[in-house]
Amino acid sequence: MPLDIIREPSRFIEDFRVGSGRRQEIGRFFLQADRELTELGLRLFVSRDLRRLVEVNLRHRDSWAALMPAFDPAAIDVHAHGAFMFELRDARHEVVATQVSRLLDLSGTSLKAELESLRLFYRDPAKQAGPNERIEVTAPKAEEIAGRVALTGGLWYRPDWRGKGISALMPRMTRTFAHTSWDPDTVISFVEQSAIDHRIVQQYHLPDSEPWILIRDSYRPAVDLYLTWRHRADLVTDVGFYLADLSSRRERVKEVPETQNSPELVRQGKRRRS
Repeated sequence: MPLDIIREPSRFIEDFRVGSGRRQEIGRFFLQADRELTELGLRLFVSRDLRRLVEVNLRHRDSWAALMPAFDPAAIDVHAHGAFMFELRDARHEVVATQVSRLLDLSGTSLKAELESLRLFYRDPAKQAGPNERIEVTAPKAEEIAGRVALTGGLWYRPDWRGKGISALMPRMTRTFAHTSWDPDTVISFVEQSAIDHRIVQQYHLPDSEPWILIRDSYRPAVDLYLTWRHRADLVTDVGFYLADLSSRRERVKEVPETQNSPELVRQGKRRRS
């Protein structure tokens, strides 16, 4: 097969393996989350080739902005074992949502340093970055984030599928798969102000965020992003929370409202003995 051919992704539920973490709990999480997606009429697929993300992005530029270079294989070196892409498909096999993650080795450096040097965006910033391209990081947490870090992004929902419950599942599944695949110290993502204002980050189950990552004259003229993160222990807790919440929801569905007693039974119950 020619090297430039982009392979079709595989069905996630048939391909996934639980690596590190609480394997039984994580396995249950994936099975149940995939079941919820199936009930919505969707199927989750996974690919290790981020060129698929570029391809889907180009097809949907009417509803999706240009990709951040950190996820573009033309700008950075991404190996198959260090990246994956999720895509949701509807009954017609059309892509309705995407999200990706890639593993970063920030040993001896920090997220702040890699961003401001543009090394997070380009394999050779001196040659690839634009003449005025720059990133300023003011989020204090960025200087602390180091070691093995999973960066998630490339999150897109086709307009007709927004507001239908996908956002409660996709980001959580992406973080958890990154956790069990690579056992990173931290999983991070960047979100825009609108996601904060409209409390979308709560749907993504991202409790911690800080401003700002200020990007200028890059893939977009100007974009101000919040840094969000979850540490390893938080990811495990989040899986447990999902399973407990799912169990609670299903118990409520099973509950059958008490039928009102008939008037005759009520009268009989109140009858005094002679």
